Amino acid sequence: MGGGPAGLIGTVGASHLGLKPALIEQQRLGGDCLWTGCVPSKSLLASSHLGHAMKRAGNMGLQEVDASHDSSLAIERMRKIRSKIALHDDPGRLLQMGIDTHFGSARFKNPTTLEVDGIGTFTSKRILLATGAKPKIPDIKGLDQIEYLTYENVFDLELYPESIGIIGAGPVGVELAQTFNRLGSKVTVFEVKDRILNQEDTDVSVRMKNILQKEGIEIHLESDIHDISVDKNQRTILTSGQEHFIFDSILVATGREPAINGLNLEAANIEVVNGTIKSKSTLVTSNRRVWAVGDANGGPQFTHFAEYSAATAVRNSLLPFPKSVEYNCIPHVIFTDPEIAHVGLTELEAASKGGKTFLVEFKELDRAIVEGKSEGFIKVSVTRGGNILGCSIIGYRGGELIQPVVLAMKHGLTLPQIATTTFAYPTMGEGLKRSAMAYQKSRLEGPLGLMLKKCIAWIK
Repeated sequence: MGGGPAGLIGTVGASHLGLKPALIEQQRLGGDCLWTGCVPSKSLLASSHLGHAMKRAGNMGLQEVDASHDSSLAIERMRKIRSKIALHDDPGRLLQMGIDTHFGSARFKNPTTLEVDGIGTFTSKRILLATGAKPKIPDIKGLDQIEYLTYENVFDLELYPESIGIIGAGPVGVELAQTFNRLGSKVTVFEVKDRILNQEDTDVSVRMKNILQKEGIEIHLESDIHDISVDKNQRTILTSGQEHFIFDSILVATGREPAINGLNLEAANIEVVNGTIKSKSTLVTSNRRVWAVGDANGGPQFTHFAEYSAATAVRNSLLPFPKSVEYNCIPHVIFTDPEIAHVGLTELEAASKGGKTFLVEFKELDRAIVEGKSEGFIKVSVTRGGNILGCSIIGYRGGELIQPVVLAMKHGLTLPQIATTTFAYPTMGEGLKRSAMAYQKSRLEGPLGLMLKKCIAWIK
């Protein structure tokens, strides 16, 4: 159930293993990632980043370019890219793999049977619930009386508004704030918590806030919105502090929640707790014939996790000794400029477990300097023995730099092993190597280092 990344990977995987899967999708294949998430947002971010760089060409010894941009051109490019990538999920292509695709709203009729509007019923010993997520809308007075944007309809705009208020400073809110700002909108962000990107490392959050503010984005923290009203297409936000803000558009980016309404889960004996399907670490629900995967599972809301969870669920549905999902090695990236990437524990979380953190500023990396991208840092948290507990990055190519850390954590590689690995020069990857060398240097300050120095002194 569901034709997003999790549903697609699940059905393709089942087909490769010799099963005859049926894919049921309510609207269109590809899910949020293709139509209202990763693909359109990253396309517009790419356009906005290039436009921003054009304005600052003087920093690279080139002539600066006029800063004005027509956002409709970036939007047109985004839609062409989205249509091109959509071909990867064409039903005809799936049919060649032995996968039948059915479009319609589905719900459980009993623990092993699904009923699909206009099509009929499907009975199976194995059902993957991959229905994705939907915008989480806050309870704000007046919000239901106006037209507002969410990640589901923001990419339907033909032209960006002159001014926009964004409610929520999580990954979606921050990415779109920078996109709108760089493509010409006046952006104001409201966040009820005491910092943006509240789930990230504190230093990362503070650094990103400073960058956004330098670009002209107005940010209000610990800002509780009391009321929203509209007059002549102008939307007014009233905060609890009695401050008034007027915008052409309002974007609500306060998170996402599993899209499980209307599935008649009770008929399938599937337990739901606080709006989330209850499942084990093996992804099986209270119905042993149903596995919840992707965003519907209530876990990390990333495409790569959706694909990973679907593959794990298919494996567990067929083989004995089910495998648990490993959450500690699931990375995530926020595609702002500079990028933010993280895996594992934050510095504070690692410290609570006795870990130590080593930080390298990008301004110390020759590649970052020559690229004009010296804003940012990498910090790696480790145990006393050098096992990696987590890593946070803010900076140029952060999403690429996190990958070797994920690989190291997954397969138990330590910082001492990374320290003895030769990295190409000049590359951004040297940031990880320098973190490892900083760890090695710290060991020289302890008893082992003292003993080594005595041995060297004796040899001399």
